[in-house]
Amino acid sequence: MMKMKNILFKTGMLAMLVATFASCRDALIIEPRQSIDANTALTSKDGINAAVVSVYSRLKSARLYGRDLIAIPEALADNGFATNKSGRLQPEANNVYRAHFTDALWSTCYNGINQANLILEAVPSVNAPGITAADKTSWTAQMQFLRALYYFDMIKVYSYIPGAIVNAQDKGGIPLITKGISSSTAALALLPSRAPIADVYALIINDLLAAEAALTFPGLGVSFANKAAAQAMLSRVYLYMKDYANAKRWADACITLAGSRLSSAGTYVAQWRASNHNESLFQLVYATNGENVGVNESLQTSFSTLTAPGNTTVTGGFGDLVPTLSLMNDLGITLNGGNTTTNFSLSVTGLTRGSDVRALLYEAGTTGRGASKVECTKYIGKNGFINLDNVPVVRIAEVYLNRAEAMSTPGSPVFNETAALADLNTIATNRGLAAFTVTGSALYEEVLKQRRLELAFEGHRFFDLKRLGRDLVKAPHYNAVAFSDIRILAPLPQREIDGNKNMVQNAGY
Repeated sequence: MMKMKNILFKTGMLAMLVATFASCRDALIIEPRQSIDANTALTSKDGINAAVVSVYSRLKSARLYGRDLIAIPEALADNGFATNKSGRLQPEANNVYRAHFTDALWSTCYNGINQANLILEAVPSVNAPGITAADKTSWTAQMQFLRALYYFDMIKVYSYIPGAIVNAQDKGGIPLITKGISSSTAALALLPSRAPIADVYALIINDLLAAEAALTFPGLGVSFANKAAAQAMLSRVYLYMKDYANAKRWADACITLAGSRLSSAGTYVAQWRASNHNESLFQLVYATNGENVGVNESLQTSFSTLTAPGNTTVTGGFGDLVPTLSLMNDLGITLNGGNTTTNFSLSVTGLTRGSDVRALLYEAGTTGRGASKVECTKYIGKNGFINLDNVPVVRIAEVYLNRAEAMSTPGSPVFNETAALADLNTIATNRGLAAFTVTGSALYEEVLKQRRLELAFEGHRFFDLKRLGRDLVKAPHYNAVAFSDIRILAPLPQREIDGNKNMVQNAGY
């Protein structure tokens, strides 16, 4: 029986840890390669470039930023209502037991981590024509940035977030693997346990700090790791850790470097319609239709039935997840007849908006899949193909909000209501709203509200509520989920538990 468990385990974490570099399609820098020999991939400049691109490319999977890391947090929280037009995202929106991120997120992330580890190990000693010290510095910094991102995306799914932990249910972080695995022998010998949450965050911070020190801006551009992106991620990660002084420190640095990229009210919608969003500090590029996630699971089809803004005569996607009544209320979107549950259940016959320009990215969909709903059109095939869209991972607007939250949180060592209000109003006035005059708890709550509106349908809402230890209040569409509920955490893949005596499952699974 133990042998069978080991076999099961190899189909899980360790099978995907054996790097092959197969199908390393390059959408960014060099010609596509369908197969790269694992024995030679890291011995030439082209081989290393292809391997580096492969680590980026894994992020584009539908199980990561191609859909799940963007759509599922909106469904699990209070932003997304599942229309049931295809059945997809319905269990997640209802917070059904085990309806969470899938096992594929775990395996895809560890694949990316392992490839990053192998590149980090190979780069210092590689000696081949054309490779310079600058190349080595760039490759190393990019892998540190990406390894940090993979680990951060994993731990926020599978573990509690510092300062918001249900102690009786806490089983720790996730395995920390910092050495590359390239053989079945090494894979068989690896039976990792879950590292403490603090240790995982420490690795993430150390990688981001090292990357930030070595990277430049704009560097290779926002489709690659760069200095501003590392600073932005440091501000986000420190905010999750409730280290508000460092969250502000790195937000300060990022805003000094890239704050001018913030869109005005007059350019906001146009930026979401452009192939490359000017606010993006790091984005994932879907360069060819061969990378298209497709009509079933792309972000466009997940969020909208439209093929182009304003065109309700042609049905494309399914519009599986649409904004809830509470999100529409906060955006200032009002259905004809009012925002009642009855009107919400019917086809949209018209709507009005307030002054918030963010509401312009929400409009009535088609009736081709059933009753039309107000849909999010942030992802609308702007790369020239339906269901193909570049995905911002971190935008400068978030960095302003990170800093505002750090300075408005009660008890923060950098508490500064005047400066927090200034950042809040920078976002508000650039989104068509009048400046706020709030103070105290009202200021703090308004910062969180503006964060909800600014980052809606970008994959933040569930994790923001989770890091704050707040219940998921989903009325009038769904039942609330208490923060103490086991469903706040995703279950670890069962194959990892079955095949590794050192692995511990999350409570309740």
